[in-house]
Amino acid sequence: MLELQIGMIIIEVIAFMNTYIHQTNKRLRIRSDYIRDHSAEVEQLISQLYDIEAITEIKHKKYAGSVAISFDNTQISAEDILDTVESHHWLRENNRPTFIENAVTKGTKTFAKGVAVMALKRIAGPSVSRLLLSM
Repeated sequence: MLELQIGMIIIEVIAFMNTYIHQTNKRLRIRSDYIRDHSAEVEQLISQLYDIEAITEIKHKKYAGSVAISFDNTQISAEDILDTVESHHWLRENNRPTFIENAVTKGTKTFAKGVAVMALKRIAGPSVSRLLLSM
């Protein structure tokens, strides 16, 4: 979470991501909420992964929630590495709503309120609906 203060206004930026996996013959890149939010646990597994001779390089970008693993595909497969990191919850996503889900929810509520106000004005008339809405 990042907070920016501009004058008297505080803007709060919260980044959410979906789990992302990119795989080639000799490289596996994983981005997830878990990797970003649990860097100590991720670092612990990274140190264990370095004990595997087939793994040649690991790049961990903490704030991006990303780990790139280079490996010798004649000795270990990407699926084996994925099984290992999955067993350590690296592929887990947060169940927090995304920006789009929040926007749709708020937009739907605003739309429904607008329709209700229009219906009230037609049924009860403008003066009665203003009285009811001011309460």
